[in-house]
Amino acid sequence: MKTWKKWVLIALTVLVAIILTMVLLKFSFVNFLVDWWWFQSQHMTLYFFLRIVHRYLVFVFFTIVFFAIFFFNFWIASRFIGFADRESNRDKRDLVKRLHESMQRMYLPVSVIMALPVAVPMFLNWEKALLFLFGAPSGMTDPLFGKDISFYFFSLPVYHLIQKEILLVSVVLFLGIVFLYWYEHRLLTAKDQALPRGARIHISILGAVIVGILCWGFLLERYDLLYETANQPVFYGPGYVEMRVILPFIWLSVLFLATTGIALIYSANRRRGWKVVAIFGLLFLLSVTAKNADFFADQIRTYIVAPNQIIRERDYIAANVRSTLAAFGLDDVTTLDFKPRDKNAFKADDPDLIRRLQNIPVWDREMLGNVFEEIQGIRTYYGFSTIDVDRYTVEGSYRQVYLGPREIELGKLPASAQNWINTHLQYTHGRGVAMIPAAQAGDEFMTWFIKDVPPKSDYGLTSKRSSIYYGLGDKPYVLAPNDAGEIGYPLDDGEAMVNYTGTGGVPIHSLLRKLVLADYFKDRNIFFTTKTNRQSRILFRRNIVEQIRHLTPFLKLDADPYIVTTDEGLFWIQDAYTTADNYPMVAPLEDGFNYIRNSVKIVTDAYNGTATYYVADTRDPIIKAYQRMYPGVFKPLDQMPAELCKHIRYPNDIFHTQVAVYAKYHQEDPERFYRQEDIWEFSKMPQGRRLVPANPYYLTLDLIKSGEEDFLLFMPLSPFGRDNLRALMIAGSDGDNYGKIFVYRFPQDKHVYGPAQINSVINQDIVISAQFTLWNQEGSQVILGKMIIEPMGGSLLYIQPVYLQEDGPLKIPQLKRLIMALDDAVVMAPSLEEAAVKLETELIRKSSRRPQIDQRQPVPQAPEETPATKTPATGADSAETPAKPPQSPATERPQTDSSAAPQNGVPPKKD
Repeated sequence: MKTWKKWVLIALTVLVAIILTMVLLKFSFVNFLVDWWWFQSQHMTLYFFLRIVHRYLVFVFFTIVFFAIFFFNFWIASRFIGFADRESNRDKRDLVKRLHESMQRMYLPVSVIMALPVAVPMFLNWEKALLFLFGAPSGMTDPLFGKDISFYFFSLPVYHLIQKEILLVSVVLFLGIVFLYWYEHRLLTAKDQALPRGARIHISILGAVIVGILCWGFLLERYDLLYETANQPVFYGPGYVEMRVILPFIWLSVLFLATTGIALIYSANRRRGWKVVAIFGLLFLLSVTAKNADFFADQIRTYIVAPNQIIRERDYIAANVRSTLAAFGLDDVTTLDFKPRDKNAFKADDPDLIRRLQNIPVWDREMLGNVFEEIQGIRTYYGFSTIDVDRYTVEGSYRQVYLGPREIELGKLPASAQNWINTHLQYTHGRGVAMIPAAQAGDEFMTWFIKDVPPKSDYGLTSKRSSIYYGLGDKPYVLAPNDAGEIGYPLDDGEAMVNYTGTGGVPIHSLLRKLVLADYFKDRNIFFTTKTNRQSRILFRRNIVEQIRHLTPFLKLDADPYIVTTDEGLFWIQDAYTTADNYPMVAPLEDGFNYIRNSVKIVTDAYNGTATYYVADTRDPIIKAYQRMYPGVFKPLDQMPAELCKHIRYPNDIFHTQVAVYAKYHQEDPERFYRQEDIWEFSKMPQGRRLVPANPYYLTLDLIKSGEEDFLLFMPLSPFGRDNLRALMIAGSDGDNYGKIFVYRFPQDKHVYGPAQINSVINQDIVISAQFTLWNQEGSQVILGKMIIEPMGGSLLYIQPVYLQEDGPLKIPQLKRLIMALDDAVVMAPSLEEAAVKLETELIRKSSRRPQIDQRQPVPQAPEETPATKTPATGADSAETPAKPPQSPATERPQTDSSAAPQNGVPPKKD
């Protein structure tokens, strides 16, 4: 009976222990298991374990290093304890012997205990430690010290951390060893005998190590000068005071610290020479005080630097400019002078002009959202999460297009239909894309390159697989395939049912998996449903942005992933950046980084959800370090399928950042930079009644090389505080031109109309204004689209779409007219070709007239008076207009958006 009770008690104890262990480990275990399965579906099992193991390897490595340091020194100390006085009485010798034996038993566990806490900071900064180990030279150097930039990215942060750790270790070790020797010496004071020579050498070496580590810390301070902010807002980084005053004091501090340490060790061993120690110690304190005294530095800035600042700071301003351009990939910008030709040379029948007009994006992406939703939504549960701009070869022509993915949007289902089966089993995916050419004509039916469900194309743009299981938006998990069937596409008499045949997600072919996944998603229906089968998989993390952030949290993502349709299927392309916040002599941006590269292109299969990483910038030292750290994850760009390679583009976010930086740092001459005589800002674009900073936009032009069209990213720039046009900045996306940045500068001695000034000219045109007034009175609303600047053969064409939208509940904007302007000539027509003909006629009319006030259209304002600050006409001359018509938003005075005003000459980034 007693045996039976004993076994019951043991069983209950084991059961309770198991339950407690399961409770404690439940969350971490379940999350670990589900993550493991999901990474397996991404073919990244090795990467998954490396991400876990790396941090512990770093911790173990540094624990062993610090343990070895402690253990070795304690072992050395134990060799000398007990030999200080062999002629002491027996009791004292026995006491010292016991001390020696105790040390031999304790120095191993004590070394471990002391090593663990000092290794923890390296564990917490494990990724920095790995970058330090796997980093490679970048080929770029800082202008002042000549160190490779990888030193500042990877080595310097770790050196600072290691220096503090080793200093802490050395001080603790030094105090411990000194205590042991002192305690032994106290036990053996009968003959007042000194410590053994070996013990003295040991203590001296530890003292010298501490002095050396302190000197190393001062030497590292040299590089910290490269992040000095005292010279702002003129420039960032070190200046005359830092390099000519503080830097020499750092070297003096190192010199006097080293000599003080040497003199101190010598005096402690020889018991003389203390005056020398005091002298060098005083010199050390004076040099450190002078180095850190703000008052001293401020006086030099005030009385020596300020009166001759450009002379004193010239080299350091130049270093700041060079470093900034290199940090943002702007050190290889091609600058060209754009010389506008005579406007009378404009010919509407020019074949080059006709060809270029075919690719002008007259629709705005924001306006197309409603159009796509209403015309191509097809079913309630479909929606367009984004409208993307791209280029495709359509019937042999290189065409710029807009396309949108038709994704599933369960929130649009009636509330009664949003049940578990519909949400997780049947409404599982979207279907295909809708695509239109960028160039359209007003008052005509819209041309669709791809339309309807299932997707159809009269232009040969077909795809074998058009289902979209992975995309944008908040997508719940789905179980597919399943016995309930998935809704594929609409038929005349119902819905076609399909079954998923892809490899995405995690297989759920066992009860254990269903149990674990039910616990992970907190949804018991996953376990109890009878609609799954042996082929069923659970697809989750279906938002591609969420998925990529979970896979590679160390990459910064572009805000605009876009979809690509190919013969094989649909794929998402996500641009990703590597960034750093410690590039020397470069001011950090608002986001905190001061270095950025578009190093990675991530392709995600819209059907299977697998993400593939391609390295787009092989010169970037950060991505090279990650390639070594995680073998097999990052592939060369030349391994990307050719069909997808045609659609990579230079991304908007990095270009926006580069333009904002270049607007100030294009002034490479230090004197010009100091005076800020040619600082630029984003041109102001009309948006409703306001003027807002422009955003980059894509155009298809042969601007880089005549006759070869490229997909280009454009940004217009104006002089700071002015509205005329100063430069056009473009970035290539095709072939060898990918990532190349060009700047077309306009002459400063000739007025070139900017977007805000053209907007004023349009608002003052009596013909256009009268037409807007008429449309606004007929139950419709006139909406002016985004203005496009199109460089064509030496001329700058301004093109602005005009939409009409019904005032009723159905908001489907219609492209009605297109405005085209060249200098002060402005016309409006249903198509670009007609507008070009009218514009040529208008230019001829204007050039043939005698110099007088144009009764049809007011004279544009002079360059020195910004039109945006004047009140434009209401649309007609008082002599010609019988009464004041109701003023439409399009004809009201544009107001500058104060919230978007530039700061320090660099406009804020707009989402």
